[in-house]
Amino acid sequence: MKENIYSRSRRRTPWTDKASVTPLESFLDNHVAVEYGRRHPRISDTMESELLNTFEPASCPHSKKGIYKRYGYLRTGLRRYRCLECGKTFTMLTGTLFENHKQPISEWIDTCLELFSEQSFEAISKANRKAYNTTRYWIDKIFMALKGTQDGIILSGKVYLDETYLKVIKRDVERRSDGKEYRGISRNQICIGIAYDGSNVYCCLLGHGKPSQKSVYNGFKDHIAPGSSLIHDREKAHKKLIQELGLESIEYDSKQLKGLPDSENPLEPINRRCYELQRLMRRHPGFSRDDLPGYLDLFSYIHNPPQDKYEKVENLIKRILENPNSLKYRD
Repeated sequence: MKENIYSRSRRRTPWTDKASVTPLESFLDNHVAVEYGRRHPRISDTMESELLNTFEPASCPHSKKGIYKRYGYLRTGLRRYRCLECGKTFTMLTGTLFENHKQPISEWIDTCLELFSEQSFEAISKANRKAYNTTRYWIDKIFMALKGTQDGIILSGKVYLDETYLKVIKRDVERRSDGKEYRGISRNQICIGIAYDGSNVYCCLLGHGKPSQKSVYNGFKDHIAPGSSLIHDREKAHKKLIQELGLESIEYDSKQLKGLPDSENPLEPINRRCYELQRLMRRHPGFSRDDLPGYLDLFSYIHNPPQDKYEKVENLIKRILENPNSLKYRD
């Protein structure tokens, strides 16, 4: 997410800092200030440090050694540690995505809840009275935190598999010699593979245009249990995956299924997952295609257990604290 979109301050009104205002203008300006303060509390007022002090770091983020001692507190009340190996001090947040954060984790929680409800970045910015660039920066952090969350997914039993496509951005569109765009599923379409076993979803990029047997196999070989039943639409690119994993192939001709009500369509479970992914992407128009892996991780995280959004946030915060990683704003 490299583009910068500047927006008007969410805390100011036409009467902020104005020398002479009417009682109504003063009331409106004060309301905005109070509401902004409510949505953006100081870190010291949120009991964040008390929460973080219940965690213990696994090791020093500098030396990577687990030999350290408690070393007082910061002004915010956050406990500090000193490494007995390298002598450097650190806190529970050092080296994590929360390091040097200016806004409390409680605000980050609200952003996650809204993102898991599939709200757009613009809607999240407006709802939380944040600058658009700040929201984009936080989303980058969430994408970084979600990286790898699909690695351990292994689908089994009845596994549905299909592909869906997203068009490349306008400047990357390739054209024929006559200047016209390629028709149908071409190199201008990004192929995304989606598999679903009734409980968990796994999705990955399969390249541009129609998928190959190699891309499908490499994309799903570690995420479908051998011997499972693969329910699909006779796509030839699934052949190697079926053979190598010893899958039972249950095939349906998608052309013959057209027009059937959803309740009678045997491919409805995977069709639904494809629709939901397309719906998510439509809510983020103009997104960079370089961010697609992050969006796929987000989609999987939203639709996989646990179903409760608060439990998802809890797991993500634990992941950030237990797996040090950082992203500076200038990066």
